[in-house]
Amino acid sequence: MESILKEFKKYFDLREVVSKQVYQRYGEQAWSFFDPRLLAVVIWLRRGMGIPLVCNNWKNGGKLDERGFRANLDYTVASKTKKGELYCPAHGRGQGIDLSSGKADAKTIRQWIRQNISTCPYPIRLEDDKSAPTWVHIDVCNVTDKKLVEFSA
Repeated sequence: MESILKEFKKYFDLREVVSKQVYQRYGEQAWSFFDPRLLAVVIWLRRGMGIPLVCNNWKNGGKLDERGFRANLDYTVASKTKKGELYCPAHGRGQGIDLSSGKADAKTIRQWIRQNISTCPYPIRLEDDKSAPTWVHIDVCNVTDKKLVEFSA
């Protein structure tokens, strides 16, 4: 985990991949919430495409704060709990992330993933173009024999 984390930190600050609430409560300890397979996949994508990727931007005054790790008090999770809905997202287990880039649209990034999936370090799930028109959701919750599973939310 240490070497994967060291490499991941070349591309992301922790505040870019956890919600503001999580960072305020746990600080740098929040790195422990991530599945190292997810970090390795994001490194693969970042290196392979050679473009900057954005997860959360709250640390710079932006509105994005739940596209990485989500906790029980973050809006998306809390709202489903309040409605009595069962919700066990990859984001809440440190196994999922939503990304975008100012250098390529979501459809282009997904196409790159599809074309290069044979080199991906772990099997992944990818939210499809229709469900995620402006972002790319990737998670390591693929339990099939396939290297890539696409799904609709």
